[in-house]
Order: sequence, then structure tokens, then C-alpha cells
Amino acid sequence: MFYALAAALCCAVLFIVLGAASLASAGILWAARRMLGGLRPRTGANLMFALRALPLFLAGLITLGFALPAFLRFEPRSSGEIMGLRLLILAACGGLTVCAISIRCGRVILATRRARKEWRSHSMLVQPEGVPVPVYCSRGPYPLLAVTGVFRPQIFVASTVTQSLSAKELSAAIAHEMTHVSSRDNLKRMVLKLTQLPRWLNLFHHSDAAWVNASEIAADEGAIAGGASALDLSSALVKVGRLGTPAPISSAIAGSHLLPETAESCIAMRVMHLEKLLDDRQRPSRPHNDQGRTYWPVFSLALFIVGYAICLNAVLPWMHEALELLVR
Repeated sequence: MFYALAAALCCAVLFIVLGAASLASAGILWAARRMLGGLRPRTGANLMFALRALPLFLAGLITLGFALPAFLRFEPRSSGEIMGLRLLILAACGGLTVCAISIRCGRVILATRRARKEWRSHSMLVQPEGVPVPVYCSRGPYPLLAVTGVFRPQIFVASTVTQSLSAKELSAAIAHEMTHVSSRDNLKRMVLKLTQLPRWLNLFHHSDAAWVNASEIAADEGAIAGGASALDLSSALVKVGRLGTPAPISSAIAGSHLLPETAESCIAMRVMHLEKLLDDRQRPSRPHNDQGRTYWPVFSLALFIVGYAICLNAVLPWMHEALELLVR
């Protein structure tokens, strides 16, 4: 009974925090949509992702970082407390939420593996100079130009694309995909898929589409900052768009396509943005402190761990009192 009560409380806390934080996040995204749209593309995309991922992060932190330790520390193993109807309902909702996220994660992983296996079955390895990830030329039916995978990314380019683009245009397009790799956009896409609310709620639909557009424009800027030509990249966008319907990967796998699902509404915006970047005075600059960019996540994680350790003992008694309210 002790461990059953612990599991029920954890599921209930996760559901409460995830639901409340999701509603708050959706409200903030709706209220700040104009402000986020006025920021630099990469900054806006990062802030939108942070707000979307915050509910899942808070739910995991409060459940596993505070609720479970508080229960294990203060709850006697022979308390004999019985779970009420309210706790059972909340625990069931939390359990279903965990199952839904787990199933989505499994589907994304399996779909990504299947797609990569299928594409590689009719592909040959072509390794352009200066590209640190594997690049495959595919003979599939779609005008494919995408990077797939989270921890071991691979770039796939259809033969129809390589035949339609010049060498400089193809290089600019691959530089665009490499920006997605360096920004870990595939991991972010996966997190967005896992935390998407049911369609009938439709709270994050517009913010997710806005994140896709912002991340694509940010990847364009990253390619230009890395030395690609804005004219070549805009030409590649137009030419690939004329080849036909993009490969249907954005909604199924952890991957980034040169022309994603929102391409019809985004391609004109991206081309106009690239035209502005043709002016050298507006050309994005390459970051100067690459070492700082490499170590700031480690520093942030260390700071978070220290803060958590400091707050843990002070928060646990309060958390146990809150858990008692759920049981009663």
C-alpha cells in the first residue's frame, strides 16, 4: 500500500502541475505572441520552445524532485492511509498522461528509424567537404532535403534536388540543415510532439507553427552567418518548392525539412527575409565566443543543481503537507 500510494501521489502531482503549467504557458504564449514575433528569429524560437517545454520540466521537477522525496522522507510505511476518490481520479489522469507521452515517444523513435532505414536502402553516401555529419543522396519519389535524428543526425538529399540545384545552392541548403543540427532543433521538435495537447484543446497549434517558422528563419540566418550566400539559399528554396510536395516527415519523425509542413505560408516570408540579408549591413554575424556558447549549458546545470540542493530541505515539509491534502 505504501508504494501504491507513492505512485498515485506522484501521478496526481504530475497531472496537476502539467495541466496548470500548460494553461499558464498557453496564456503567456498568446499574450506575448506579438512581442515574440518582434525578436530575432533564434531568440524568439528559443523563448517559444522554453515556454512550451516549461510545463513538462516543472511537472518532472516537482514530482520527482520534491513530491517523491517528501513522501519517502515523512510518510510512515505503516500509516494505513486509504486513497480517496479524488486522489484516484487525479492519479488515473496522471497515469494516462505518462502513458500517452511514452507512446508518442516510442512512435517518434520508431517512425524515425523506419524512415531512415527506408531512405538509406536506396541511397548512397556522398560526403561534401566540411560537413561533419553523414550525407546521403536518395532516389526516392519526393524532393527530399532533410536532416533526421537527434543524437546521430544524418542528412538526406534526393537526386532530383541535387540535379536541380547548383553546387553553391546545394551547399547553402546543407548549411541550413547543419544549423538545425547545431541548434538541436530535432530534439526540440520531438519535445513539442511529446507535449502536444489533444487536438480538441488546440492551445499550442499556432505557437508550434510560429516556432517552426522562427526556427526555419533562424536556420537561414545561421547558414548565412556561416558563409553561405543569401541569394543561393533563396534560390534553393524556390527551386525545391517548385519540385513538388515535400516528403511528409515533419509530422511523423524527429527531422527538419528544408521546406517543412508550413512551407506554403513560410517560404515567401523566408525569401523576403533573405533578400534583406543581401545587404551586408544586415548580414548576421558569426558568434565570437564559441567557447562561451559551449560551456554555458554546463554552468547553468551546475547552478540549477546547487540551487535545488539548497532549497530541498526547506521545501520538503511544505510539499508533504500538500500531499496530505490530496490524500484526505
